[in-house]
Amino acid sequence: MKPDALEGALRRPFAEPASDRVLDAAREAFEDVGIQRTTMRDIARRAGLGRATVYRRYPDRDAVVAAVLLREVRVFLAWLDERIDHIEDPAEQIAECFVAVVTGLRGHSLLNRLLTLEPAAALPAVTVDAGAVLAVARGYFAAKLREHQQAGRLRSFDPEPAAEVFVRLAHSMLLSPPGCIPADDDARSRAFARAHLVPVVTG
Repeated sequence: MKPDALEGALRRPFAEPASDRVLDAAREAFEDVGIQRTTMRDIARRAGLGRATVYRRYPDRDAVVAAVLLREVRVFLAWLDERIDHIEDPAEQIAECFVAVVTGLRGHSLLNRLLTLEPAAALPAVTVDAGAVLAVARGYFAAKLREHQQAGRLRSFDPEPAAEVFVRLAHSMLLSPPGCIPADDDARSRAFARAHLVPVVTG
């Protein structure tokens, strides 16, 4: 899915109940056995629906996978909003966003399960084929910076490159072995973000 298409899909309302049952069932199957071993028959059985009902909503497994990914992104961003939207100080919001993103992604059950079950398939999805999701993440963080600019809490600058730095660092920490940047201690991660990431993002 291209970045513009994914961003447009993120703005649409959540799916209706029958579609949610399909996506719930698909997510469960993906966590249990991986995407490659999940069939449309498996998804229909887990959802308690006929295959024809499933196919009317999603023409093939790839469409189901895309829909599950889209919903995971939406749920994650909604969760992130709850964690950071009440913070008015831009430096503190950036630090808290960094902590939330790193811990949230490292603890994401579906993502980690797929990286374990199907690394050959999952790794391209979160690296070379992750352009759309990374673009959405960059747009999300840039929008937060613009809100602070409009409120007079940040100076005027182009937030897109700053958001790119933030997203790329969080993405690297998800995929790379631990280094000197703390990722397993919220207080230390927050202190790191305040000292090193906030000055880069805000200039």
